[in-house]
Amino acid sequence: MNKAILFLTILSFITVANFNASAQKSGKYTINASIAGISKGEISKSLLLSNGEIQCTDPKAEILYFSLTAFMKNGDLIVYNGEGNVLTESMKKVINEMETGSKLVIENIAARTAGDKVIQLPSIVLILQ
Repeated sequence: MNKAILFLTILSFITVANFNASAQKSGKYTINASIAGISKGEISKSLLLSNGEIQCTDPKAEILYFSLTAFMKNGDLIVYNGEGNVLTESMKKVINEMETGSKLVIENIAARTAGDKVIQLPSIVLILQ
């Protein structure tokens, strides 16, 4: 009897943990990220460079790290990793060199919630104007 109760308790815990993880991964994000209030679409180079911080919709969440992928017009793909929520000088330099219409993706954005849980946020997809 005790083994059955233990098994059901563990099963319930796993089910709740999987539900919480799948809710964050399945597009039902409770926390989103943006730069200058934009998470998808067109952004001017000057606005992006002057507001080079990734922000969360939850002000209590803290961005831990992210990666930035720059799709250059000549076909090159440049990837940088960053810590915290601020674009590095190297990232800014590449953005400054990018041409209008180039695509920029900020992905693998990890944030720590107020409950000290680390979650993955949806990607930011930008087109430079």
